[in-house]
Amino acid sequence: MANAVMSDEAVLLELLNSARMVDGVPIDELRGAGASEWLRAHGIPGTPTAVRELRDAIAGVVRGERAPAVLQRFVDGMRQVPVVGESGVEWKVEGGRFASRAVLAWSGLQGRLRPCENDSECRLFLIDRSKANARRWCSMSTCGNRLKARRHQDRVRSTG
Repeated sequence: MANAVMSDEAVLLELLNSARMVDGVPIDELRGAGASEWLRAHGIPGTPTAVRELRDAIAGVVRGERAPAVLQRFVDGMRQVPVVGESGVEWKVEGGRFASRAVLAWSGLQGRLRPCENDSECRLFLIDRSKANARRWCSMSTCGNRLKARRHQDRVRSTG
């Protein structure tokens, strides 16, 4: 998955989902021997430690565990410059590095980027592009069904 082909939003989602749960076991793609290869495969520059700090900061903000101000250090030194082209004014980032672009992607997804509501079994994030902006799970077929089935069982137990 080359970064040149993927949008910054897609790369941000891949980055956030690099720490997930698989069969109840936490998996972190940015730890261990394969971390540098994971970064290369996703076109993400930097060391696993630096990228992990970025990921954890953005994830903490999205989950509501940290204040957005923790992201300030990742955009320091960045500026946007207007460039007039055939399609109008576009903004070019100067002095920006991957971390700056990731924070800009997070900012552009306000209200659409969220963690899966199945937080006891899933640590994935999703970008809700639905018209109603009401998507709650990373996957309806897995997390959505599990939670709905669990709630149903809880109702059956409490009434019976």
